[in-house]
Amino acid sequence: MQEDMTKALINIPSLTNFVKSIVKEAVEEDKKDLTGKTWNIKQFRETCCRGKGDNWVRTFIFDEFPEVNYKNGGFVVNPRKTSEGKTTIIFAKEACEWMQKHQHEIDWNAKITS
Repeated sequence: MQEDMTKALINIPSLTNFVKSIVKEAVEEDKKDLTGKTWNIKQFRETCCRGKGDNWVRTFIFDEFPEVNYKNGGFVVNPRKTSEGKTTIIFAKEACEWMQKHQHEIDWNAKITS
């Protein structure tokens, strides 16, 4: 009797859909949270630099603004290949915050000259 009442009072398909939507929303929010996440140079330039090339980003952001270098307290480890390391690691949250604050200081029309 009790089981029959429970089935009648709870619409299982509706409850299932509701729970799925809540979980999906939580997963999407987690994807947006950049806390503790790192990017490679490709992810950084696609997300923060409108797809500018690797060399452009290294020249007009990493070289032009030495404060972004991890050694100087910034968000990018190994902005260029050196004997100390060759893989560029970018702390995503800090990179986005810095880019937001300095977007008007970057010469977005700068050209790489050969």
